[in-house]
Amino acid sequence: MKSTLVIAAKEFRGYFISPMAYVVILFFLFISGLIFVLTIAMPQSTTNNYREVMQSMVFITLMMSPVLTMSLLALERGRGTLELLMTRPVGDWSIVLGKYLAAVGLYTALLIVTLLYPLLMSVGGEMEWGMVLTGYIGLFCAGLAFLAIGVFGSSVTGDQIAAALLSFFILLFFWIVGFIGQSASAALGGVLNHISFIENYMNFARGVIDLKNVVFFLTLAGFFLFLTERVVESRRTV
Repeated sequence: MKSTLVIAAKEFRGYFISPMAYVVILFFLFISGLIFVLTIAMPQSTTNNYREVMQSMVFITLMMSPVLTMSLLALERGRGTLELLMTRPVGDWSIVLGKYLAAVGLYTALLIVTLLYPLLMSVGGEMEWGMVLTGYIGLFCAGLAFLAIGVFGSSVTGDQIAAALLSFFILLFFWIVGFIGQSASAALGGVLNHISFIENYMNFARGVIDLKNVVFFLTLAGFFLFLTERVVESRRTV
């Protein structure tokens, strides 16, 4: 556990050394802030309007996650330092979880900053804070899955751009299946909706915490972290 936290702290500090991290942070805050400003500019803005902001933030997170995670393992593989790291008394899970927790920590900090939006919105009227809270819980759970997929993409190649593209295509698949499910047969549509990011987030946006939606995102995160650990372990035998 100690080695995991050491790696996480090192990677978290590393984010503030890379100019790309600042670009990602500014992108997330600028786009979400712009959507928020456009929302409150609407006549009679309500909590329902802020629900739309949070739904937009899910897609922004999806776009941001591959860039935020692309260098975590791909950069080490490209430089050949991943093999050097594995020669130390550090387990594969410590490496994977340490890098993953760094990304989760930065994402959590960004979500906390965006809490200023509903606070500002509440100045001009009442906010349904229960709905806002569940919406942010959904954002956090979705982010856990998105970032795990990003870490997996970063583990399979030494090229950061290729890692980002692979992660984005996987994320995009889970995003568009919900739209496909709307026009598919009842049986197939039910399956596609079950694995759709959109469908699994909508309950959170409505102010409902459904255990099956939480389990979906956490299971997906755990599955891709497991795959990442398998990839890292395979590097020991190469």
